[in-house]
Amino acid sequence: MLRRLKKMLLYFFILLIAFVPTISYGDNSLPQFSFGSRLLYAGTYGTDVLKLQSILNNIGFDTGIIDGIFGNNTLKGVLNFQKAENLVADGIVGSKTYSAIQNATWSNPVVYYVQPNDNIYFIAKKFGTSIQDILDENGLNSNASLYTGEKLLIPHPPVVVPPQLDNAANYQELKNNIETLLSQHPGKYGVYFIDLNSGETFDINGYDSFVAASTYKVPLNFYLYTLITEGKIDPNMEVQYTSQDYESGSGSIQYDPVGTYYTIRELSRRSIEESDNIASNMIMRVVGYDNYLNFMKSMGANVIPYTSNITSPRDLSLYMENLLNYVNAHSGTAGELLNYLENTIYNDRISYPLPSNITVAHKIGNLSDVVNDTAIVFYPSRPYILTVMGNNVDGSDNSDAYTVIREISKMVYDFQSR
Repeated sequence: MLRRLKKMLLYFFILLIAFVPTISYGDNSLPQFSFGSRLLYAGTYGTDVLKLQSILNNIGFDTGIIDGIFGNNTLKGVLNFQKAENLVADGIVGSKTYSAIQNATWSNPVVYYVQPNDNIYFIAKKFGTSIQDILDENGLNSNASLYTGEKLLIPHPPVVVPPQLDNAANYQELKNNIETLLSQHPGKYGVYFIDLNSGETFDINGYDSFVAASTYKVPLNFYLYTLITEGKIDPNMEVQYTSQDYESGSGSIQYDPVGTYYTIRELSRRSIEESDNIASNMIMRVVGYDNYLNFMKSMGANVIPYTSNITSPRDLSLYMENLLNYVNAHSGTAGELLNYLENTIYNDRISYPLPSNITVAHKIGNLSDVVNDTAIVFYPSRPYILTVMGNNVDGSDNSDAYTVIREISKMVYDFQSR
């Protein structure tokens, strides 16, 4: 009898495992849910809770640690937000609360609570400000140490566009207004825009060659994920960091010892989120430079970097549009790459003036005389792609070129949201 009971329990356990629903998890082990796709309340967890926490913290409603888990601190933040918006304060994020969040805007300063593994450089880049401005705002000195949970005030002044340049009635007028803006600033700029609903486009120097800087990492990682999807590369395959891969600049691998191993997936994440140069060199070593060039040509790119790192605003926009289509067809694999683009630490250009609830997947590029950004802006009713490239400009942090890109971004967003 006992043996029979054990067999029955074993059979029941096997059935239970077989029929447990599968949920997609990202690298942070949180279930993947689109923001707004379900009710959120105490006890729920997932990437949508992570986004909820980030938005509420950005607009001044403390949810504590941003961990994707709807706990007591998140509940307090939701309740405080609901009270401020004159909603029923029940702690449940439903349609009315989601709607109110859709209209949320950045506060100035932003109230931010230091997260695990944060550092002041990453915080400054995340909010498009400078380390010194954060130190000054909080009365800290340059030797100050941050601790998890510490409250910081982050300067986030709004972007202001002259009214006469922010009143376009159609895309031709919008293009004309942007050209007027650019005529008032030094350097050469290129702009390419795609309305993802209508397919309408406009450009300014859109087919000209520009120095790509780190925006080349978009087609590189896109190509990598086509190989992953086709089963030609295992994302868990480990690659050893060699001295030939070394390159200074952005990214954290430069502080790790030569000989360290990283998975392909981790290299891609760092290549996009941190714009890690060494990670990108390691990926290029794996996929092959000639194959990378052929991939760009296969998509119809006009500016191919045979001997120098160049591209065009149109080609970057083309890569982003093709990537989005590819992700829609292969979300199980390429969805990771889109997630990396949505979670880059650099939010100081196209994403800076946009409401904090708007998802932006983008990649920046910088050199001493280059400031670039290419982005998919997921405005709910009228999503679009915007690429702005600045060459022969001041590439230092928060220079005039940053202001130009922010103003163009706001002009485009304001037009799309009318």
